[in-house]
Amino acid sequence: MKKSFVIRRYQIIILFTFLMISLNKSPAYEEKFDPDRVKYSKLVALTFDDGPHPYYTLELVRILNKYNIPATFFFVGKQMKKYPEIVRFVLSNSKCKVANHTYSHKNLTCLSEENIFEDLYETNKILRSFNYGNDKILQFFRPPGGNFNNKVIEVAKTLNLQMVLWSVFTNDHTNISKKELLTKINKYCRDEKEIILLHSGIANTLNSLEDIIQSLYLKGYKFVTVDEIIYGENFSS
Repeated sequence: MKKSFVIRRYQIIILFTFLMISLNKSPAYEEKFDPDRVKYSKLVALTFDDGPHPYYTLELVRILNKYNIPATFFFVGKQMKKYPEIVRFVLSNSKCKVANHTYSHKNLTCLSEENIFEDLYETNKILRSFNYGNDKILQFFRPPGGNFNNKVIEVAKTLNLQMVLWSVFTNDHTNISKKELLTKINKYCRDEKEIILLHSGIANTLNSLEDIIQSLYLKGYKFVTVDEIIYGENFSS
């Protein structure tokens, strides 16, 4: 009888130890988040406008680095003049690329051809001053607010700049909640290629980024920079 009790006691100890080991395992998300094990069927480009920002841009890049995720930053010229060290930080990150978001962040359709040229040219000049090649500094521009007309397009062509907009407008700059932001991205990211518009300088965007990465990963998206969406990419992993 005593022997039987001892055996049962050891069985309980073994069972308890097994349960503790199971509970202390890494979360399911960490086990699943292995890009090398996935065969991707879709592409997504995360893009961030209005930087560089003295805090948020740095933190966004640190999260992107943590998960080895590429992204494209559309920088404003006057912001780059204020924070050149942040531009260098972004460019030195092997997965990030940058592009032109005008110098003054004005509605380009309200400017003269001469002023449009100056706004885009001055931003290009600042970008090129960092001495990185075309593989890091893209010949793309994004007009503030997505406002453009034929005049804007024609002036941009003289600078060899191609306009890039987006396919998913998150509205994150209006300080929507984290839940609303994630819901929008989950709802509208459904095509084989998506370009998501996000912004630097927004707390909820920063706080949501890891969840955005997880959500898109689980939907079968491979993260790329915006030039890979524009110029095409083989979907094989």
